[in-house]
Amino acid sequence: MSLFKKIFTKKSTEELKQQSRFDYEKATKSVGNRSSLGFRLRLANRAKVNIEKTFLEAVKLTEEYELLKKSYLAGDDTIESPEPPRLVDSCQLISTDNGVVISFIPEEYAEEIFKLGCSYQNCVIESDKAISIAQSILNKICFELDINKEIDVLEFLTTEDNEATSGDVESKMPSS
Repeated sequence: MSLFKKIFTKKSTEELKQQSRFDYEKATKSVGNRSSLGFRLRLANRAKVNIEKTFLEAVKLTEEYELLKKSYLAGDDTIESPEPPRLVDSCQLISTDNGVVISFIPEEYAEEIFKLGCSYQNCVIESDKAISIAQSILNKICFELDINKEIDVLEFLTTEDNEATSGDVESKMPSS
């Protein structure tokens, strides 16, 4: 009987994404009836991990894009160059002690973080500037969630040497 129940209670990834978006919107829009502090803190911490994963995804995709672009330029073929990397989704899968959850941040924030990761990988901005911009975005999210606790983001960039590669950055990110 429990197997039968599990089959019919599983939600699709799309349903979980919609629920994550709904939870975020509910937590930010409930003026008089605020969600519990624990729930809002959980959403803020998930947003932190979402930002870090989105940033690293942008770094990785930009690195792959630049390598592909170089290989196309080095070749004599008239093949079209690859498309630049772009954000696919503002939701991220996050591993927790209780299993995998989906974190949502608003698309405009996710897009900004993705562009930030691309700029960082292309050496347009340095790590301290990337941290500052990402922190301001997380601070906006915390403000929307009515969280007064300081949550630091992209901490793994502070220990990075200027000569480190994106692979080194990825390995320094704490697992969640």
